Amino acid sequence: MKVEPIDSLDSYRLLNGVAVDLRVATPAARQFLADLALRLAQGEGYTELLLRVQRPDSPLYEGQSPLAPAALDLAALRAARDMVYRAGVAEGHIATASTDNVLRMLPTGSRLAGLAGGGGRDGKLTTEPIVTVGEAMEILDITRQAVINAVRAGRIRGEQHGKLWVLAREDVLRYRMARDDRRLARQVG
Repeated sequence: MKVEPIDSLDSYRLLNGVAVDLRVATPAARQFLADLALRLAQGEGYTELLLRVQRPDSPLYEGQSPLAPAALDLAALRAARDMVYRAGVAEGHIATASTDNVLRMLPTGSRLAGLAGGGGRDGKLTTEPIVTVGEAMEILDITRQAVINAVRAGRIRGEQHGKLWVLAREDVLRYRMARDDRRLARQVG
């Protein structure tokens, strides 16, 4: 994946169409944004990105208190919050009215081929609701490697796109129910 040098991060377009001038941000804040964009592209989960942005010692606040009203107007912070919002929409933490809205909100590089497919189940993962490995870890309460092993064993449908794994939410939930049923059967019998 090609990552632009920090100096080329001059502006960022928010979901509402407003362009944010990042030339006024500190170099540390611009570096943080580049790192955040890379993490988003690599599939880091919404929760992890949100916690990263909300840290009070984040360079995004440029030495201000995160509670200061002026901090909300900082260009780098506005761009970072927008990136986190996009991740939240992509993972289903933030609801939208339709799939078309989700596609418009996702950065172009994050769109999966066929996500807005013509409906119906044709066996392709990308036409169904999806989750990341991080979200599957939370749902199943297992390690990242255990989730990936379940995918490789065929218990959960998933596709790998570079370093990002995309999993079928339905299969993750079905896997959890089957596991819980097995645990219950062991306790009873």
